[in-house]
Amino acid sequence: MAQPDASGSHVLVHRLRLKHRDPKADHKHPINRAHYEEASRGARIADQVSAVLGSWTFIIIQSVLLLAWAAVNYWGLFVRHWDPYPFILLNLVLSFQATYAGPIVLLAGNRHAQKDRITLEHMADEADKGEEQINRILVEIKKNTDLTLRILKELEAEFA
Repeated sequence: MAQPDASGSHVLVHRLRLKHRDPKADHKHPINRAHYEEASRGARIADQVSAVLGSWTFIIIQSVLLLAWAAVNYWGLFVRHWDPYPFILLNLVLSFQATYAGPIVLLAGNRHAQKDRITLEHMADEADKGEEQINRILVEIKKNTDLTLRILKELEAEFA
């Protein structure tokens, strides 16, 4: 492992890297903090409901329930037909579910699109900073190269 310089920056960088890699750490990127911690209760609920609605668990459970509803009402096993074919009550229930599920999924999608925009803006800023640093490094390399060539010419002149 490399030795830290006089300012101890190596130690600081090492601590920051460990903190960023630790999922239990309190630190979160500012974009994530703005997206999750500063979100309203409704926005957080929309994210959670959208995550459930978009899961295989939900699809499987809903499919099983729909098949059970149709089977019980079509064949009337052990119960009276409360929603005979063409299952008007089931259509009403699914319409009611879709009435709320659609806007909730759109809310969550809009929030994720907003997070993506903020992330891209942040990445563009970081790329600009990186480009500035690279340009400064290239200028220093050019200065060092010029200095090295000057020293080489002086040495060649001295020994020629």
